[in-house]
Amino acid sequence: MLKKSVGIVIKRVEYGDNHLIITFLNEAGIKVAVMARNARKSTKFGAGLDLFYENLFIFSQFKGMGTLSSVDTIESHYPIRSDIMKLTYAQYIVELIDRGLDDDTSNKLVFQLLKFGLDRISQGDDEALIALFVSLKMMALYGYEPNFKYSVHDGAMDHKDFVAYSFKYNSVVTKFGEIDDPHAIRISNKALYMLYLLDEVPLDKVSGMKISDEVVREMESLVFKMYDEFVGVYLKSRKIIEQLNQMNQQ
Repeated sequence: MLKKSVGIVIKRVEYGDNHLIITFLNEAGIKVAVMARNARKSTKFGAGLDLFYENLFIFSQFKGMGTLSSVDTIESHYPIRSDIMKLTYAQYIVELIDRGLDDDTSNKLVFQLLKFGLDRISQGDDEALIALFVSLKMMALYGYEPNFKYSVHDGAMDHKDFVAYSFKYNSVVTKFGEIDDPHAIRISNKALYMLYLLDEVPLDKVSGMKISDEVVREMESLVFKMYDEFVGVYLKSRKIIEQLNQMNQQ
């Protein structure tokens, strides 16, 4: 049975001497694996099987894994490959989404989030900020929800009073909450407020985002710690990001 589906390549695995197993996320938010026969020895599929390519996939499938017939590229996201930081953050987004979405589930929002992230990085937006936005939106899929709205410690809701994030209370806290939780993570009030805004804004309402590198690094550091503390997912791309950021600071 011949099928057609628009999707974005999120994984490619070598199989045997000549073949590739390609996994793409389709518009319904379902991961689809297909066998691209002789893809490593032939130019039939061109570069369309590379990571980040958005294609129209045509494949035959009866039971189990399908066999890829052809691809028609819609968007290559070529600019991502021209810069190591863009490439690594794009890999982080793909890996975060791939790990967070079960093989037998569908989630249209996840496809929209993936497309948003890759499109925005390709268009020149700050790759760290875009990845941060995707990280926040993916937290619910991993079963965790941060609280940037109010302090669980004392009920404070005025954003100008927040000085730290407490894992003990799983919320922002004021200086009084920080006293009761000496392990609360100190972070600038501006970074906490920007995290609140990014967490609240719907995907279809996002316009241009410009935040200073210093504030983005603060936000990123906290979000990475949240994934460590509450999610426990290990991503190879994140380790590379941290190494690159460390090199850039030297």
